[in-house]
Amino acid sequence: MTKLSRLLKQLRGDEPLRDAAERAGISHTYLSQLEKGIDPRTGKEIRPSPETLKGISKAYNYPYEKLLAVAGYLEETGKSAISDPSTPSLWYRDTPPTKIELEVFLKNANVYFDGAPLNEEDKEDILDYLAWKWEREKKKRDKQKGGS
Repeated sequence: MTKLSRLLKQLRGDEPLRDAAERAGISHTYLSQLEKGIDPRTGKEIRPSPETLKGISKAYNYPYEKLLAVAGYLEETGKSAISDPSTPSLWYRDTPPTKIELEVFLKNANVYFDGAPLNEEDKEDILDYLAWKWEREKKKRDKQKGGS
């Protein structure tokens, strides 16, 4: 049994599997597999997508970032290197931030436009910009290293 499977069982408690699965937007069969931690077809550890974890997070009113961490998408602390918008580490990493880290960044930054939360298209535009910005900053750093 994995950490994620144990957590999912704990979060569901005595609630019927079908009810919890319906609220999460997944089948009860899939939720059962997630709680067991093993894909019955392959016998390997099952790893739900970030989108599935988002639905589970809403269903159980449990922090999405913590589910991502337990599932292995983020550092075990539940915080990515960029989950705190005030940290400068976004631009000084050796590897680009993952899309999940950027999504967490956007969520934690509480970004609004015209007084309303960003829609999905706006978020995609910002994610694209941040990825471009990271590449640009990396090229600057590489150029400085080569020139010094």
